[in-house]
Amino acid sequence: MATDYAPDKIRNVVLLGHSHDGKTTLAESMLFASGSIARMGSTDQATATMDFEPEEHKKKISINLGVGFAEHNGYKINILDAPGFFDFAGQVISGLRAAEGAVVVVGPTSQLAVGTEVAWEHCNRTNKPRIVAVNKLDKENSDFYGAVAAMRDHLSPRPFPLHLPIGSEQDFRGIVDLLHLKAFVTTPDGKGSEVPIPDDMQKLVEQYRGQLIEAAAESDDSLLEKYLDAGTLSEEEIQRGLREGILEGKVAPVVCCSATKLLGVRTLMSTIAELMPPPEVEPEKPAKAFVFNTGGDQFGRVSYFKVLAGTVKADAHLPNLSRGGEERLAQIFFPRGKDHVAATEVRAGDIGAATKLAHTFTGETLGMKDGGPLPPLDLPGPAYSVAITPKARGDEEKISSGLARLSEEDPTLHVERMEETKQLVIAGLGDVHLDVTLEKLRRKYGVEATTQVPRVAYRETVSSHSRAEGRHVKQSGGHGQYGICVIEVAPTKRGEGFVWEDKIFGGAIPQNFRASVQKGIVDNMAKGVVAGYPMVDVKVTLVDGKYHAVDSNDMAFQIAGSLAIRKGALDAGPVLLEPLVEATIHVPEKYLGDIMSDINGRRGKILGTEPIDGYQDVKVMVPESEMLRFALDLRSITQGRGSFSKKFSHYEEMPAHLAKGIIEEFQKQHEAAS
Repeated sequence: MATDYAPDKIRNVVLLGHSHDGKTTLAESMLFASGSIARMGSTDQATATMDFEPEEHKKKISINLGVGFAEHNGYKINILDAPGFFDFAGQVISGLRAAEGAVVVVGPTSQLAVGTEVAWEHCNRTNKPRIVAVNKLDKENSDFYGAVAAMRDHLSPRPFPLHLPIGSEQDFRGIVDLLHLKAFVTTPDGKGSEVPIPDDMQKLVEQYRGQLIEAAAESDDSLLEKYLDAGTLSEEEIQRGLREGILEGKVAPVVCCSATKLLGVRTLMSTIAELMPPPEVEPEKPAKAFVFNTGGDQFGRVSYFKVLAGTVKADAHLPNLSRGGEERLAQIFFPRGKDHVAATEVRAGDIGAATKLAHTFTGETLGMKDGGPLPPLDLPGPAYSVAITPKARGDEEKISSGLARLSEEDPTLHVERMEETKQLVIAGLGDVHLDVTLEKLRRKYGVEATTQVPRVAYRETVSSHSRAEGRHVKQSGGHGQYGICVIEVAPTKRGEGFVWEDKIFGGAIPQNFRASVQKGIVDNMAKGVVAGYPMVDVKVTLVDGKYHAVDSNDMAFQIAGSLAIRKGALDAGPVLLEPLVEATIHVPEKYLGDIMSDINGRRGKILGTEPIDGYQDVKVMVPESEMLRFALDLRSITQGRGSFSKKFSHYEEMPAHLAKGIIEEFQKQHEAAS
């Protein structure tokens, strides 16, 4: 039964790697080989257990973190199938948080894939032990040894073969286990049959087993001493050394397989059970669980959790330690892709799921108050944005509520209504991420949207001094309007905002109408004078004016103030300010020159660089308008190896030749609307 496992018999592993290297098919084959599913599905035929969203079927890539389990040789292996496409890195981080180890799935070629490098860096950054699975060895031109060599040339910790393939390409039919010195070939039903190690592989086996023994010995001083004395180690000592080396990040064993033919799949699961660490949990303490991911299926919102202490029981009431309140877990189950395996309890170390949690989201902790909540997920910030509008008039509410629901499932999706630009903006990790979001919006909530480039929130200010009069006089008999004010306009320090000074002495304008002048000025500054953007960093001094005892009123002086600031700003050298963002760009060292050149072309400044394990963190200051497509361009420059984060820094004056185009476009639109 899926519930009857002590923590030391549970293995939580995340499958990582390049898109299309077969992670989902490998997960499917593990489920099938273990008897967890009765029929092996296919990603090509849209029948895979782990990929069940229509958007995944359409694009033929994984979009969500798939969760399933395999029971093998007395162990429960929880399988977290992470997307390989870069726009869904948030799902990768969710999977890494729930897993104690990773299986990095690679293709059988001598060319190291970008996704393999990215997966490796994820493991290094999170200190995750890893096993490498070279998949698709039954394919034409497959090259196991070339794949291993490419990894050993570029990756650290260096991979060491634990298994060797018997045969190649269409003749790939089994594996040699270097640890146990056994050979297996796969029978038509997918099960392994032990056979003698082929004679023509004896030298290869001796060579690679020697390397494996050395790697195991170097992980432990006592083993190294024995190896230097005796020249070899026992099977148990090799296994102990490998396990220690994997845990310490010194060794990455390589296995071989063909997921579609079930070759090497059972030996992979045995390797996971033998060498991957169990979860570190506290079974005797009160229940505590961490929600590492949120998805949606035919039952509504699904919250995936890992139990860190005690046992989570069905119908339990657990406090939300992250945001307060209490959550009822009415129904809990063991997820198996799109299927739910009913459960009455989920024990410490295991992974479960619950539907329709009312107040709990990804990255939050449920449980008793012992120790408080766990840190939330460290998810990447938004890198790419589009403004959206509903195609059908009247769908504004539907689009807002639909996006709110989608952002609950996907915390890397950000939704914001920009007050200044009057646009609804969605931001995510790339164009594919946002395309998928809009497809889900249409499918789930019945609303279609069009996209535009987001407008940048520019500001207006002045660059010199001026003096202006605002006159609003209408006296044609009866009750009229009369308000005259004289102001001086001057720039202030950047970031100082609006400064108001009243220098009127005497009764040129009564005190109550001076406030009216100020209100008219402030209201007009919010609309801008040359390009429709708010005016900031301006000092306005009220120096003179006139009023009429009968015809002056609040509105007359508001209008006078509005006219005065408009004329004064136009005479004081109006300029546009543009927002600048401070960004940190994380790229392999070999792309440093290309990135610096690209940033210079965006009117950016290089603030500094910092080397980190073969990568460079480049800190830059760049106008926001120049960064709107940077996520796509960075992917192109680095073939997907780069990433970046950004935050607003400050406003600076925009070059006049660039500001001119924005001002002219605003004036055209203003005239067309008049």
